[in-house]
Amino acid sequence: MADPSELAQQVARGALFRGRHSVTGSGESLEAAVGGTVLAAGGGSTVGWQLCRSSEELVRSLHNGSAIGMGLGPLSLLRAKRTFRDSLKTTAFSLSLVVWARQVSAALEVGQTRLLEGLAVPAGAAELEAFVALHGDGFVAAAEVGGECHGVFTFYAQSREQARLVEQEIGAALGLGGLSLNPALAETVTTVARSAAVNLGFRMQVIGTRAQPPADATSLIPFTRDFASLPLDQPALIGVRTRGYETVPAIGAAFEAVAANRRLFSGGDSGDGLLERREQVVGLLRQMDWVAETYRLYGVTPDPALADRRAAATADRRAIDACRAAYVAAAATPLEVPALPSLSAGSPELTVTLAEEVPMGGNGGAPFAFPGRADAIRRRQRLVEVGLRTGSRVDQIRLRYAGEGDPLEPEVHGGGGGGDRGHLELAEGVTIRRIEGLSGTRVDRLFLSSSDGQRIGGGGDAGDRPIDWTVPEDCVVLGFSGRSGRELDSLRAVVARFGPLIWQPLEEDGEGSEPR
Repeated sequence: MADPSELAQQVARGALFRGRHSVTGSGESLEAAVGGTVLAAGGGSTVGWQLCRSSEELVRSLHNGSAIGMGLGPLSLLRAKRTFRDSLKTTAFSLSLVVWARQVSAALEVGQTRLLEGLAVPAGAAELEAFVALHGDGFVAAAEVGGECHGVFTFYAQSREQARLVEQEIGAALGLGGLSLNPALAETVTTVARSAAVNLGFRMQVIGTRAQPPADATSLIPFTRDFASLPLDQPALIGVRTRGYETVPAIGAAFEAVAANRRLFSGGDSGDGLLERREQVVGLLRQMDWVAETYRLYGVTPDPALADRRAAATADRRAIDACRAAYVAAAATPLEVPALPSLSAGSPELTVTLAEEVPMGGNGGAPFAFPGRADAIRRRQRLVEVGLRTGSRVDQIRLRYAGEGDPLEPEVHGGGGGGDRGHLELAEGVTIRRIEGLSGTRVDRLFLSSSDGQRIGGGGDAGDRPIDWTVPEDCVVLGFSGRSGRELDSLRAVVARFGPLIWQPLEEDGEGSEPR
């Protein structure tokens, strides 16, 4: 087996001077066009964490804020890191808390670059475009090889206010980043997500070593703390810095037309170019898809604005992709920057109010509640099965809920009298549409009908308060609360009413939506 340290040096040297195309994001190494001297750079190990508020900050954190990780644009990532970043599926107002550990086995950088012998300085647009096709729009000027661990907690906030609340609570509990790891970090993150009422995701990636911990949040902190002592038996390229060919003395001004186009995408050191705008559009689309999927799961008619604005965001993404394709095809030809109106329209936030409807029965028995009421829509909790037992009264109701996160235990309220009247199976998009009943001091008769034509029920005629309620189109029965003992003493439907979407602006006051 090759010495890992020697292998790391070989990987680093093999990466230097290779061409890269910063705009396509392919990550593939291209044929080298330049050479030069090779110098040793810094190494060592680091551990820390950072709260990121944007795609740009997330990418910088995945590079551990190191200058060697940056290049011709803040979104320039190696393939493995880009795949990992994309798997997080961040939305418009998502925040990411990144925990990292890093070992650098070899770090090299180039100096005194020169055009390789036999290559001519491109003259004219055609030769520039041929050069870029073969060698990319820049070259690898620094490379780090070693191993990394990244754990990312993603807070899927739906509004700027929710994002600010997460940031405030993280800041109060942990600060906003640092080079020390609190043992209670994972527990704190979960507490903050619950307090701020946002969904929380977690993903983990380890490269450079065969040691692979369980991919769960509880193993993250101890693993990152011990990472510096792990053997890097599979050293990998973990960071590169790319320079544009305009920095090579022999090419210089001849490459400026390509560099000007490239800056439209990268936005320079501060980001905010077309590639960053594309990330924002993709975040918009993911949030729109989450909203649309929520409507579908609950069988609720979507706000009509959603489809129109999603079409606009899709068109904006295609416009950026068309601009990028034009750059790839003709890198030196001046580009027209698209307007991207979807970024001005904003990101959709559901507006849902919960209420209890059609009260039936009296005050006997012990109470039971609809579980997880405050988080029900966010966690997409819904009723998936309802069963009944009835005789001269309603003896029992059986409820089963499902949603994101851990499955809920089936609920049984009431006794074992009467006969089993079967159950409603409520598939995705199928809900209770009609509730018929008769009650007095108890629930005497109950019939439930679903949106796909199922119907169950039974009971007697002793009550004096009839109910026949059709659920409005903008509402969904999430579940039930009530009281029960040996029979079903009372029952209320917990109903969510969906109002028009709120469109949250992406930019703070005074910020624009055009790339610089």
